[in-house]
This record gives sequence, structure tokens and C-alpha cells, in this order.
Amino acid sequence: MLLDNYIQVAWRNLTSRKLYSGIKIGGLAAGLCVGILILLFVGHELSYDRWHKGSDKIFTLVNRLKLNTDTIQLEKFNYAIAPRIREEYSSVNDYSRISNALANDVVIQSVKNPALKDAEQNIMFADANFFSFFSFELKAGSATAVLQQPFSMVISEQMAKKYFGQTMAIGQQLLYDNKYLFQVTGIMADMPSNSSIKADFILSASSWNGMDALKTLVTDSRGNGGPFTVFLKLNNPTDATLLEKQLTGEIKEGEFPVRAILRPFIDTHKETTGQVRYLKLFPLVAGLILLMAFINYMSLTTANAFRRVKEISIRKSLGANYKHIAWQFYVESGIYALIAFGAAILLFVFLHNTLFARFDIKIDDRFLFNPIAISIYLGLLILTVLVSGSYPAFILSRYKPAEGLRLGKHRSVTKVLTVFQFVIAGILIVSSIIIRDQLHFFKHTNTGVNRDHILMLPFRSSIGTNYQTYKSQVAALKEVEGTGTARYPLYEGVDIWFVNDEESKSSYSLSVLQVDEPLIRLCDLQWKEKPIDLKLGASNTIVLNETAVRNLNIDRAPIGKVVKIGGLNKEVVGIVKDFNFSSLHRAITPLALFIEKENSLAWGKETSGCLYVKFSPRANLPGLLNQIDKIHAGIDPQSTFQYQFLDDAFNRMYKEENQLMNIFDGFTAITILIAALGLLGLATFSAEQRTKEIGIRKVLGANLGQLVLLLSKEFIKLVFVSLIVATPVAWYLMKLWLQQFAYRVELNVWMFMLSAALVLTVAIIAIGWQVLKAALRNPVTSLKITSD
Repeated sequence: MLLDNYIQVAWRNLTSRKLYSGIKIGGLAAGLCVGILILLFVGHELSYDRWHKGSDKIFTLVNRLKLNTDTIQLEKFNYAIAPRIREEYSSVNDYSRISNALANDVVIQSVKNPALKDAEQNIMFADANFFSFFSFELKAGSATAVLQQPFSMVISEQMAKKYFGQTMAIGQQLLYDNKYLFQVTGIMADMPSNSSIKADFILSASSWNGMDALKTLVTDSRGNGGPFTVFLKLNNPTDATLLEKQLTGEIKEGEFPVRAILRPFIDTHKETTGQVRYLKLFPLVAGLILLMAFINYMSLTTANAFRRVKEISIRKSLGANYKHIAWQFYVESGIYALIAFGAAILLFVFLHNTLFARFDIKIDDRFLFNPIAISIYLGLLILTVLVSGSYPAFILSRYKPAEGLRLGKHRSVTKVLTVFQFVIAGILIVSSIIIRDQLHFFKHTNTGVNRDHILMLPFRSSIGTNYQTYKSQVAALKEVEGTGTARYPLYEGVDIWFVNDEESKSSYSLSVLQVDEPLIRLCDLQWKEKPIDLKLGASNTIVLNETAVRNLNIDRAPIGKVVKIGGLNKEVVGIVKDFNFSSLHRAITPLALFIEKENSLAWGKETSGCLYVKFSPRANLPGLLNQIDKIHAGIDPQSTFQYQFLDDAFNRMYKEENQLMNIFDGFTAITILIAALGLLGLATFSAEQRTKEIGIRKVLGANLGQLVLLLSKEFIKLVFVSLIVATPVAWYLMKLWLQQFAYRVELNVWMFMLSAALVLTVAIIAIGWQVLKAALRNPVTSLKITSD
């Protein structure tokens, strides 16, 4: 009965004060929706690979090379090393290997329907025990048998539907790379979004023995390098430290100092992506936004407390103690929280796909209903009820009718909470401005490479000796202004060679790009000392960048010097000026260029590569791409035509910063909304409380400007105080964030002035309507309302 009474009173208060109720519910719902989004993202990131059975016992084998100040991690090994480790060390229970060697952009074709073919990306080869070693779900097929036989294949449900129109595709056949016939022996569920291993096609590694391009990789056990990622399952996770020490002595990489690392499999995602840098930040931001929503509720409930004095007095005079009153407000908070939580869930359901796309968050729907997600939902609901209801319940339950309700100190608390809200808003606005400015700097600073109007067209080794024909036909197109060639698309890969400095007995890593002479001109790379044409293309010559010359201590007369790279003697024939060939996150590193002559037959003969095409700014791109596609199909019908723009490849290196910018923009918008709602509620309450005062002042001759200043100056003061507090905090935090970049913007006063202007604008808009409404009210009406 008592609970029913609490619910009825709470509902009556909610419906009788619709504006206040709407502000409180709206603020809570916005905060909860953002909280759900952020905490789901963080929970998803932290859950990577933990769902595998015995995931704590699985480790990835890594070689860590220490070269002076450089540390390089190598995660690829030869075919023989894993079984050797299993045989020699009793702490290793099992092993499994995967490889994507020559498995990118491979044409997969349906035998049943040859018209169904496509270049697929997510392909890998795996040991026969892959599905028993890991816990990926098989929809059809036996975990121990699906990859036992050569030329067997497991495909995802999505690929089964794509190539066969149904998920039951056991026994069907697919042609791999126009050469090798594979039989589908298993269907797996699409790999979950919180898996560091991604594949749509998993092929038996034993197939390599029958594949010309790959069979030598199975038998080659020289050194430790190779195409396989090696996973070890230990009997006990604590054995990892001892095994690392044992393997460090066994696994060597030539003459270079090596340390074997057993990286926990569950750490793969955070070690190989940059997300880990922000995982501690996002929960903090979520907590601050939720706290702002709770503050809104608490401030408005406490500010409106004078309206509840009579109700509380009657309850206490009838025998209610502080516990009864506290429960009354907790029930009321619970009702508000339930309504706000329901609204937040509805918002999230309708908007989550849009939000995920906007923030580039990859979470599949299965994760939204797993135990982690459900615990997040319930935790937020309980937290909302407890936190938002605690302060009003504490104040109002201790009110003594005989003493009157003294709200002076509680108004001070409300002011502090309002300042706190706008401090958070100010910091987030400044952060968004600086992140956006840093990203703009990344994309528009001069890197020493002309990226405008350049296409990159990867080609495969199947093009063979026809590459020069392909290149010349593309170059002959009307809208093409020039062509060049490289081993890799720029910004997407380099070879790493090692340099021995015999004088200092030191070792250095050296990035290596294999290019042809026209590419230097195409990308406007600048020479410091141009090579003699006769020496270009010779196998014993090399071009270095300025940083490599300094690091190798050959600053004086470097031309003609012989450098030992990868155990081979190379003559330095030219110096290219430093340019950024990788991300601006880090400073320019030593680089060597192997430059082929324009008509070299090396391209396409044995390896894949990339054709660079500079097109006219006025080119009809769809038409040009269609023409190149036709040329490609005529030269190399075995592979599919693919392309990308050089500036797009450059911009992709800043995906994390772009994601961070979008997320912070969203955070900032929600923060401003919540702060504005809170200020609107307090302004409304203040205007109502001072209705009589406003009426008297108008009767005594106060004009509109004086009344607006009277009603708004207190709130504007609070906003100014918040800006004074927020500025040094934001300066320190963003200075700290920028230090991770080798190339960065300088913090400028205009960034903080713009933030202050935005905060003040939001505050004025939030309180302006209520202030003007109160100031323009007829004084007779104001005095009548008060007397009533």
C-alpha cells in the first residue's frame, strides 16, 4: 500500500510539472543513451578473443628485434618452427598456424555457376586443428575433420549464400585463383566482431604442397622468417615467462639480437590497433556525461524543493520519518529513471546503426544481447536510480517543518554543479576544436609527396611479362598525364632490411621501397643529389634519403659509398630529400630506394606490384576507370581490376584520429545539450521564484534591459567561472595528447576563445527564452500569480 502511494504521488508530480519533467527525463535519456553507446564500445573492445575456450592459455609467438633505438616485432615464422617447439618443450600443449600468404584479392569462382566470381579479401590458410584449437562456431561439419584433407575449405554463412544461394553448401566446389579446385567441407558462423582473426574462407594449409607458388614455403626452414602466424596453447599460463627465456636462445634472426615474446592471444587486438590508447578515456567521458545528466536531475529536483515543503510537512506531522521520505524520493527517482532508461533504449535501438556508422564502430548485433551488454544495461539503470535520487532524498528527508526549509547552502551546491557541467562542456568543445585542427593539419601539411590526382592500381604476378604492355596502353589514354611503378601502394607497406655498421658494431633497420624512375617525377619527390642515369637499375646500387645518410654517418660525400644492407654491398648513387612515406604520427625514418629504369622487365615477372596513374584534373573518372578496367581485363583476365586514390590511402592512416574527432563531436553535442537543458530548467525555476519581484520592479519603472540583466547575470557569472576553470585543464590535457605526434599543431588562443564563445552562446540561448518571457510578463499578471 505504501509503495502504491509513493508511485501515485510521484506520477502526479511528474505529470503536473511537464516542463521540469521533460527536462529531467530528456537530460537523463540523452546521458544514458551516450553511456550505453560508450560502455558497449569499451566492453566490446575489452572482450576481444576472450570468448575462446581456454583463451588465457593461448599465446602468439613474436620475435622482438632490438636495433639501437629501433624495436621491431616480427610475427611471421616458417612452417617447421611450431612443431619443433611443441616437441621440445613440455609446457606447450598444442599449436596452430594460420597464413594469408598470396591470399589477398584472390579470385574465387563458383564451379556450379561460373558467372559467380569475385576478388575476395578475407582468405587464410590454417592447420587442420584450427576449429578445435579455437572456438569458432561451425554450422556444418566436424571441427576435427573439416580441414584434414588437402584442398578442403570452410566458408562463412555469408559466403555460402553469396556463391550458392543457401547456407547448406557442403560438398560444393569453388575455384581458387583460377587454378585450384577446393571442396567446401564446413560452414562456419560469420566471425564475431570481437575476434582479432577475420576470415570468410579458411583453406587447409596442407593444400600448399600441391600449389606451385606456395609449396616451397612448406619445405623452406632456413632462418625463422616465413608466412605463418604461430599460436601456442600452454598447459599453464604461468609457464609463458620461462618459455620466453628458453625460446630466446633458440629463435634467432641472423646476427641480430632477438627476444622471443609470447603475447597473450587476448591482447592481440589492443596490441595491433591504436584503440587501447583511448579505452581509458572513453569510460571517463561516459562517466562525466552521465554525471552531468544526474546533476541536472539532482539540481532541478532540489531547486524545486520549496514546492514540496507543504507535502513533506504534512507527511512528517502524520508520523513519517526520514526513511519514509527518502524512500518516497527514491521511488520518484526510480520512475524517472525507468522512463528515461526506456527512452534511451528506444533512442539507441533506432539510432545505433547510424551512430556506429558515424563513429566507425564495428559491433555486430549479437554482442548487443550477450551477458556483457545486459550487465551494462542493468548497471546503468541501477546507477541512475541510486545516484540521481540520493542527493534530493538526503536533503528533503531531513527537512524539519519547525525550522523551515533552508536552501541557501543547497543553492550553493547547485551553482557548483552547474559550473562543473560547463567546465566539462568547455573542455570537450576545446578538445573537439583541437582534434579537428590536428586532423586538418595531417591531411593538408606538405609531406614532400604530391598526392593529387593519382590512382594506384595493384597488379598481381599473373600479369607476367605483359606488364609493360599494360602500362603503355594505360599511359596512352587521353586523360592520363603520366605513369609510374612501385612494389607496393604508397603508405601501405615497405620492406624492412637491416644494415650492419661494422665500425660502430651497430645494427639499424632500413625501410625499402622499390620504384621506377618515372614515379619519382610523378610524385614530385625532390633530389638532393640526383643519380647518374647509367647507374639506375643496377642490382648493386641504392638511393638513400637524408635521414638514412645521417644515421649511417656518411654525411660527407655519400655518393659512391658502399653500404652493407641485408648482408649485400650496395653503392649509394643518389640522395633523395626526406619525404613522409608513412604516417605523420612518427618522424621520418631511414629509407632506401631501389630504382628501376622506366622500361625494366622486372615488374610483373615474378612479383606483384602497383601501377601509379596521374590523371587530368578535368578527367571523367568513371569513364577513365572503365577504360583501364577493359585494358586490364584484356592483359590479365585471371585477376580482377582494383584501384584506390593516393590521397585516400594517405587519409586512411589517420582513421583513429578521424574516429576520435567524430566521437568527440558527438560527445560535445550531447554535453552541450545536457548542460543547456539544466540551465534552462534552473532559469525557469529562477524566473518563477522571482515572479513577484519582477512585477514590483516593472511597476517601479525597471526597463526590459535591466530585468534581463537581473535574471541572467547570475547564470552568465557561473558560465564565466566554468570557462576560467576549463581553460587550463583543457590546455594541459590537449598538450599531453598532442605530444604523441611527431608533427603537430601549436595550441593557440583562438581555439579557447572560440570554445568560450560557443559556451556563452549556448548559455544565452538556453536561458534567453525564459528570461525574456519573465521580463515581458504583465506586472499585474505577475503579482496576481504570486498572490494566488
